[in-house]
Amino acid sequence: MKAKTYGIIAVVVLVIAAVGVLAGTHRAQAPAAPAGGAATTTAATATTTNAVATSTSTSAEAAVYTGPFPINPADAIASWSFKGAYTGNATLVAQANADIAHLTSLLGTGKYDDYDLYNGIGNDYNLLGDGQTAYRYYDKAAAVHPGKGLVYTNLGHLFDELGAYYTAADAYAKAVHVEPSVLEYHVMRLTFLTARLPKDNAAILAALSDASKQFGDTPAILSIEAEWLEGQGRYADAIKAWQTVKMLSPADRQASIQTQIERDQAKL
Repeated sequence: MKAKTYGIIAVVVLVIAAVGVLAGTHRAQAPAAPAGGAATTTAATATTTNAVATSTSTSAEAAVYTGPFPINPADAIASWSFKGAYTGNATLVAQANADIAHLTSLLGTGKYDDYDLYNGIGNDYNLLGDGQTAYRYYDKAAAVHPGKGLVYTNLGHLFDELGAYYTAADAYAKAVHVEPSVLEYHVMRLTFLTARLPKDNAAILAALSDASKQFGDTPAILSIEAEWLEGQGRYADAIKAWQTVKMLSPADRQASIQTQIERDQAKL
């Protein structure tokens, strides 16, 4: 995946990490685990269950579970196994397995929402590179609360790992559909699309339209759009997007944005 730097949306990315919606970059654990329970997080991990539980919208709960998230016919998954973030590290593998056992022991107890627990278990299997089992647990989470977006972003990350990019795009779109008021879901959707499917103009324009209808002009979204336009060689359009980002950004960010504008102007 081509590395991309979104300086303008750094704060937004930090918010995403804080509330635990970047599925594959952390281990999801039950909060306040008893001693000897879930393993301690490392620098690349974060506790997620508590924060995620509050991210729903009232209307989202009207969604109906329709069965396992479908694989897009455009995708062919050659193998459900992949090199997970913990693969090959015996210590981290042991931590993930301990976390799975701990979260499993909490299922059905009422101490935590099973939705969060299933998501956490799915994330652990994702980190272990077991795509089939991760998919199964994410599906269990969706069956509990089909109107919560987190599980669909987790599915998006999983199918990205599996190279099933159109299914991943469908999953990120679903997250936005069920919880359109969560900016981070729009950011993740567009970040994925512009990195993995940059020539799928229809999908990207639809995602941009969805974000615009919900939030209007937003630096986080416009920054992604501007970088995508640069990648398409559409520098004049990119400049317009950056100019709006500059106008909406705090003073301490405007110099760096102006530098980017001048770079694009030199390419016209």
